[in-house]
Amino acid sequence: MTHALRARQQYAAIDTATRTEQASPHRLIEMLYDELLSALRQAGIAIERQDFSLKSSRISRALSILHGLESGLDFNRGGAVAQSLAAAYNDLRQEAFAAGRDNDARRLAAVTDAAAALAEAWRQIRP
Repeated sequence: MTHALRARQQYAAIDTATRTEQASPHRLIEMLYDELLSALRQAGIAIERQDFSLKSSRISRALSILHGLESGLDFNRGGAVAQSLAAAYNDLRQEAFAAGRDNDARRLAAVTDAAAALAEAWRQIRP
């Protein structure tokens, strides 16, 4: 790894840490959605390019984010909305896993579209 690449990665890590430390809880969820969409899109591109190592890492990242989103739900205060989101995250995880397993870019695009719809709905909420 070159010094320039290592430095770029370190600066990116510092930038991410700074943004998350200063973000509101609402913004943190937005950031998770952004990262989820990025991981899903990258996985789709990797499938099309037959870069199965990248596909696997990006699918794993997406699955981790979906798990994190679900584990952050407050079922006591969120009621039916939290239950619906939990079901949606579970469905997205299952579909993303299956799309990755089958190298199905079209199925993964459907997962990405569904996740984008959730992200857009979240952005409409003003804290």
